Amino acid sequence: MPRSLGSGSDREETIEVSGQALVPIEHGYRRLERVFRRFDSFPSSDRAGLTLHMDAHLQPGDRSARGSVLQLQSDTHVQLLLNGVENEVVVPHDETLWQKDPPLYARLRPGEALSIGFFFTIDPQGLGAREHRTGDHSLEDPTRKDHLSKEGQSFTQAQARHWLGQLDRCIEDEGGFLLALLLPDTHKLSVDLAPNSRFEVVEHGVARLLVDNQGAVPYRFVFRPQDYARDAVFQSDRPFMHLVLTLPFALHGTLKRA
Repeated sequence: MPRSLGSGSDREETIEVSGQALVPIEHGYRRLERVFRRFDSFPSSDRAGLTLHMDAHLQPGDRSARGSVLQLQSDTHVQLLLNGVENEVVVPHDETLWQKDPPLYARLRPGEALSIGFFFTIDPQGLGAREHRTGDHSLEDPTRKDHLSKEGQSFTQAQARHWLGQLDRCIEDEGGFLLALLLPDTHKLSVDLAPNSRFEVVEHGVARLLVDNQGAVPYRFVFRPQDYARDAVFQSDRPFMHLVLTLPFALHGTLKRA
Protein backbone atom coordinates (compact mmCIF):
# COMPACT_ATOMS: atom_id res chain seq x y z
CA MET A 1 0.00 0.00 0.00
CA PRO A 2 1.18 3.62 -0.45
CA ARG A 3 3.23 4.91 2.43
CA SER A 4 4.13 8.56 3.08
CA LEU A 5 7.39 9.61 4.72
CA GLY A 6 7.94 13.05 6.22
CA SER A 7 10.93 14.85 4.76
CA GLY A 8 11.26 17.74 7.22
CA SER A 9 9.35 20.02 4.85
CA ASP A 10 5.83 20.38 3.55
CA ARG A 11 6.63 18.01 0.66
CA GLU A 12 5.86 14.31 1.06
CA GLU A 13 7.43 11.38 -0.77
CA THR A 14 5.18 8.47 -1.72
CA ILE A 15 6.70 4.97 -1.89
CA GLU A 16 4.77 2.09 -3.49
CA VAL A 17 5.28 -1.16 -1.62
CA SER A 18 4.40 -4.04 -3.97
CA GLY A 19 4.31 -7.80 -3.60
CA GLN A 20 2.11 -10.24 -1.75
CA ALA A 21 3.03 -11.32 1.76
CA LEU A 22 3.11 -14.99 2.74
CA VAL A 23 -0.25 -16.20 4.01
CA PRO A 24 -1.13 -19.46 5.77
CA ILE A 25 -2.66 -22.29 3.72
CA GLU A 26 -5.81 -24.02 4.95
CA HIS A 27 -4.03 -27.41 5.07
CA GLY A 28 -0.70 -28.42 6.55
CA TYR A 29 2.13 -30.77 5.61
CA ARG A 30 0.06 -33.94 6.01
CA ARG A 31 -2.24 -32.87 3.18
CA LEU A 32 0.64 -33.37 0.74
CA GLU A 33 2.53 -36.23 2.39
CA ARG A 34 -0.64 -38.34 2.72
CA VAL A 35 -0.71 -38.78 -1.07
CA PHE A 36 2.77 -40.32 -1.09
CA ARG A 37 1.98 -42.55 1.87
CA ARG A 38 -1.11 -43.79 0.08
CA PHE A 39 0.96 -44.61 -3.01
CA ASP A 40 3.54 -46.44 -0.88
CA SER A 41 0.74 -48.59 0.54
CA PHE A 42 -0.06 -50.06 -2.89
CA PRO A 43 1.34 -53.55 -3.61
CA SER A 44 5.00 -53.30 -4.58
CA SER A 45 4.36 -55.02 -7.91
CA ASP A 46 1.90 -52.25 -8.86
CA ARG A 47 4.40 -49.46 -8.30
CA ALA A 48 7.78 -51.09 -9.06
CA GLY A 49 9.88 -48.78 -11.21
CA LEU A 50 7.38 -45.91 -10.87
CA THR A 51 7.95 -42.67 -8.98
CA LEU A 52 5.05 -40.46 -7.93
CA HIS A 53 5.48 -36.72 -8.48
CA MET A 54 3.45 -33.69 -7.53
CA ASP A 55 3.27 -30.36 -9.33
CA ALA A 56 1.49 -27.06 -8.75
CA HIS A 57 -0.03 -24.32 -10.88
CA LEU A 58 -1.33 -20.96 -9.77
CA GLN A 59 -5.02 -20.42 -10.41
CA PRO A 60 -6.86 -18.79 -12.01
CA GLY A 61 -5.00 -18.87 -15.30
CA ASP A 62 -2.97 -22.09 -14.89
CA ARG A 63 0.17 -20.03 -14.27
CA SER A 64 3.59 -21.03 -12.97
CA ALA A 65 3.51 -21.59 -9.23
CA ARG A 66 7.13 -20.72 -8.52
CA GLY A 67 6.28 -17.14 -7.58
CA SER A 68 4.01 -18.42 -4.80
CA VAL A 69 7.08 -19.52 -2.78
CA LEU A 70 5.12 -22.47 -1.35
CA GLN A 71 6.86 -23.55 1.86
CA LEU A 72 6.44 -25.34 5.15
CA GLN A 73 7.46 -23.67 8.39
CA SER A 74 8.51 -26.05 11.14
CA ASP A 75 9.77 -25.22 14.62
CA THR A 76 13.37 -25.24 13.42
CA HIS A 77 13.44 -24.11 9.79
CA VAL A 78 11.64 -22.98 6.67
CA GLN A 79 11.69 -25.40 3.73
CA LEU A 80 10.80 -24.33 0.21
CA LEU A 81 8.68 -26.93 -1.56
CA LEU A 82 8.78 -25.60 -5.12
CA ASN A 83 12.47 -26.30 -5.58
CA GLY A 84 12.18 -29.02 -8.16
CA VAL A 85 12.15 -28.91 -11.94
CA GLU A 86 9.63 -26.45 -13.38
CA ASN A 87 6.55 -26.53 -11.12
CA GLU A 88 7.33 -29.75 -9.26
CA VAL A 89 6.51 -29.79 -5.56
CA VAL A 90 9.24 -31.61 -3.63
CA VAL A 91 7.77 -32.91 -0.38
CA PRO A 92 10.17 -34.13 2.34
CA HIS A 93 9.22 -37.55 3.68
CA ASP A 94 9.87 -37.29 7.39
CA GLU A 95 8.14 -38.96 10.34
CA THR A 96 8.76 -36.01 12.66
CA LEU A 97 7.09 -33.65 10.20
CA TRP A 98 4.20 -36.10 9.88
CA GLN A 99 3.68 -36.11 13.64
CA LYS A 100 3.89 -32.32 13.99
CA ASP A 101 2.08 -31.43 10.74
CA PRO A 102 3.70 -27.98 10.31
CA PRO A 103 1.72 -25.29 8.48
CA LEU A 104 2.15 -24.37 4.83
CA TYR A 105 2.53 -20.81 3.59
CA ALA A 106 2.44 -19.25 0.13
CA ARG A 107 2.15 -15.89 -1.57
CA LEU A 108 -1.49 -15.99 -2.61
CA ARG A 109 -3.69 -12.99 -3.30
CA PRO A 110 -7.39 -13.14 -2.43
CA GLY A 111 -9.10 -15.40 -4.95
CA GLU A 112 -5.91 -17.24 -5.89
CA ALA A 113 -5.16 -20.90 -5.15
CA LEU A 114 -2.63 -23.57 -5.98
CA SER A 115 -3.86 -26.49 -8.06
CA ILE A 116 -1.89 -29.63 -7.16
CA GLY A 117 -1.56 -32.36 -9.78
CA PHE A 118 0.09 -35.77 -9.92
CA PHE A 119 2.04 -37.83 -12.43
CA PHE A 120 4.39 -40.83 -12.56
CA THR A 121 7.85 -41.15 -14.04
CA ILE A 122 9.47 -44.41 -15.05
CA ASP A 123 12.84 -45.50 -13.69
CA PRO A 124 15.30 -45.23 -16.61
CA GLN A 125 17.24 -48.21 -15.23
CA GLY A 126 14.62 -50.43 -16.83
CA LEU A 127 15.35 -49.13 -20.33
CA GLY A 128 17.56 -50.77 -22.89
CA ALA A 129 20.24 -49.37 -25.12
CA ARG A 130 19.32 -48.27 -28.60
CA GLU A 131 19.25 -51.33 -30.81
CA HIS A 132 21.72 -51.41 -33.70
CA ARG A 133 20.68 -53.51 -36.63
CA THR A 134 22.97 -54.47 -39.50
CA GLY A 135 22.70 -51.84 -42.20
CA ASP A 136 20.40 -49.70 -40.05
CA HIS A 137 21.15 -45.99 -40.26
CA SER A 138 17.62 -44.82 -39.60
CA LEU A 139 18.51 -42.59 -36.69
CA GLU A 140 21.80 -41.41 -38.07
CA ASP A 141 21.72 -38.01 -39.70
CA PRO A 142 24.95 -37.42 -41.66
CA THR A 143 24.37 -33.66 -41.50
CA ARG A 144 24.81 -33.73 -37.73
CA LYS A 145 28.42 -33.85 -36.66
CA ASP A 146 27.49 -34.35 -33.02
CA HIS A 147 25.40 -37.46 -33.62
CA LEU A 148 25.89 -39.85 -30.69
CA SER A 149 23.82 -42.91 -31.49
CA LYS A 150 25.68 -45.11 -29.00
CA GLU A 151 24.20 -43.04 -26.13
CA GLY A 152 20.64 -43.85 -27.14
CA GLN A 153 17.94 -45.66 -25.21
CA SER A 154 14.98 -47.78 -26.19
CA PHE A 155 11.91 -49.52 -24.82
CA THR A 156 9.51 -52.02 -26.32
CA GLN A 157 5.77 -51.92 -26.78
CA ALA A 158 5.57 -54.76 -24.24
CA GLN A 159 7.39 -52.63 -21.66
CA ALA A 160 5.09 -49.69 -22.36
CA ARG A 161 2.02 -51.91 -21.96
CA HIS A 162 3.46 -53.16 -18.66
CA TRP A 163 3.83 -49.57 -17.39
CA LEU A 164 0.31 -48.71 -18.49
CA GLY A 165 -0.90 -51.86 -16.74
CA GLN A 166 0.79 -50.68 -13.56
CA LEU A 167 -1.02 -47.38 -13.92
CA ASP A 168 -4.29 -49.31 -14.26
CA ARG A 169 -3.55 -51.21 -11.06
CA CYS A 170 -2.64 -48.02 -9.19
CA ILE A 171 -5.96 -46.53 -10.29
CA GLU A 172 -7.71 -49.72 -9.20
CA ASP A 173 -5.92 -49.65 -5.84
CA GLU A 174 -7.17 -46.12 -5.27
CA GLY A 175 -10.48 -45.88 -7.10
CA GLY A 176 -11.68 -49.43 -7.60
CA PHE A 177 -11.82 -51.98 -10.40
CA LEU A 178 -14.68 -50.34 -12.30
CA LEU A 179 -12.83 -47.04 -12.65
CA ALA A 180 -9.71 -48.80 -13.93
CA LEU A 181 -11.80 -50.90 -16.31
CA LEU A 182 -13.38 -47.84 -17.94
CA LEU A 183 -10.17 -45.89 -18.49
CA PRO A 184 -7.32 -48.00 -19.95
CA ASP A 185 -7.89 -47.03 -23.60
CA THR A 186 -7.18 -43.41 -22.75
CA HIS A 187 -3.73 -44.08 -21.28
CA LYS A 188 -0.85 -42.22 -22.86
CA LEU A 189 2.90 -42.16 -22.44
CA SER A 190 4.88 -38.92 -22.55
CA VAL A 191 8.51 -38.98 -23.66
CA ASP A 192 10.69 -35.96 -22.92
CA LEU A 193 13.28 -35.92 -25.71
CA ALA A 194 16.66 -34.23 -25.29
CA PRO A 195 17.65 -31.31 -27.50
CA ASN A 196 19.07 -32.37 -30.87
CA SER A 197 17.71 -35.90 -30.63
CA ARG A 198 15.68 -38.14 -32.91
CA PHE A 199 12.96 -40.57 -31.82
CA GLU A 200 11.70 -43.43 -33.94
CA VAL A 201 9.59 -46.55 -33.85
CA VAL A 202 10.65 -49.85 -35.42
CA GLU A 203 7.75 -52.10 -36.45
CA HIS A 204 8.24 -55.43 -38.26
CA GLY A 205 11.88 -54.45 -38.83
CA VAL A 206 10.98 -51.15 -40.51
CA ALA A 207 12.03 -47.88 -38.84
CA ARG A 208 9.88 -44.75 -38.94
CA LEU A 209 10.87 -41.36 -37.57
CA LEU A 210 8.39 -39.91 -35.06
CA VAL A 211 10.18 -36.80 -33.79
CA ASP A 212 13.24 -34.86 -34.90
CA ASN A 213 13.94 -32.42 -32.07
CA GLN A 214 16.33 -29.92 -33.60
CA GLY A 215 15.59 -27.36 -30.91
CA ALA A 216 17.75 -26.26 -27.99
CA VAL A 217 15.18 -27.32 -25.38
CA PRO A 218 13.54 -30.66 -24.54
CA TYR A 219 10.44 -31.66 -26.48
CA ARG A 220 7.57 -33.66 -24.97
CA PHE A 221 6.02 -36.23 -27.29
CA VAL A 222 2.74 -37.75 -26.08
CA PHE A 223 1.45 -40.92 -27.72
CA ARG A 224 -0.45 -44.18 -27.22
CA PRO A 225 1.98 -47.14 -27.40
CA GLN A 226 -0.96 -49.50 -27.80
CA ASP A 227 -1.61 -48.00 -31.25
CA TYR A 228 1.61 -49.56 -32.57
CA ALA A 229 2.51 -53.12 -33.49
CA ARG A 230 3.16 -55.65 -30.74
CA ASP A 231 6.79 -55.99 -31.81
CA ALA A 232 7.33 -52.21 -31.82
CA VAL A 233 10.56 -50.80 -30.38
CA PHE A 234 10.71 -47.09 -29.53
CA GLN A 235 14.19 -45.62 -29.49
CA SER A 236 16.11 -42.39 -29.36
CA ASP A 237 19.68 -41.59 -30.32
CA ARG A 238 20.12 -39.83 -26.97
CA PRO A 239 19.01 -40.84 -23.48
CA PHE A 240 15.43 -39.98 -22.63
CA MET A 241 15.12 -37.10 -20.21
CA HIS A 242 11.88 -38.40 -18.69
CA LEU A 243 9.26 -41.03 -19.38
CA VAL A 244 5.98 -39.87 -17.88
CA LEU A 245 2.73 -41.76 -17.40
CA THR A 246 -0.08 -39.31 -18.03
CA LEU A 247 -3.13 -39.95 -15.90
CA PRO A 248 -6.26 -40.50 -17.99
CA PHE A 249 -8.28 -38.06 -15.88
CA ALA A 250 -7.69 -34.84 -13.98
CA LEU A 251 -6.48 -35.94 -10.55
CA HIS A 252 -5.69 -32.88 -8.50
CA GLY A 253 -6.29 -31.07 -5.25
CA THR A 254 -6.36 -27.41 -4.27
CA LEU A 255 -4.43 -25.42 -1.69
CA LYS A 256 -6.26 -22.24 -0.66
CA ARG A 257 -5.65 -19.39 1.74
CA ALA A 258 -6.70 -20.21 5.29
